[in-house]
Amino acid sequence: MTGPRSTSRSTSGLVVGVIKTPHGVRGEVRVDPRSDVPDRFRVGAVLDCDDLGPLTIRTLRGTPKEPIVGFDGYASRPDAEPLRGKFLRVAVDEARRATKGSYLWADLVGLRAETPAGEPIGSVSDILRAGETDVLVVSRERGGELLVPVIASVVREVDVEGGRIIVAPQEEA
Repeated sequence: MTGPRSTSRSTSGLVVGVIKTPHGVRGEVRVDPRSDVPDRFRVGAVLDCDDLGPLTIRTLRGTPKEPIVGFDGYASRPDAEPLRGKFLRVAVDEARRATKGSYLWADLVGLRAETPAGEPIGSVSDILRAGETDVLVVSRERGGELLVPVIASVVREVDVEGGRIIVAPQEEA
């Protein structure tokens, strides 16, 4: 994977989506959502877009997993073409308010991954969206990567404050 990953943070905010391709002739685009907040992509929402600044959602259709979005000021396919590959962001504080009582993907990156017995496995380096289940990418201390599905039988505890996540690898689960 090249460029910022799903959990990228920058001074301009937290990535909540990536614009994939233009769709149709009315300036709409397909978006790869990187947010589980149900109304993140809604008509009237304003998202920061890389070097283009704020974009206001004009139209929304498709599905929550594959929204097709039209932005104010983008009325044709040629207008929308420069949006391809751009990252959509929100301020980290705004993202935290929207996920009160839970955690952000970005909170998980960098956490130490340990077994239930406290043995170190490595650290969370990325999170992937894989169908219905998210997958943690854990960079192993002894090299290589471990892919960990985010399901209760495998991810036993998330302790953002303590900087760790308890993982029972599937062969141990």
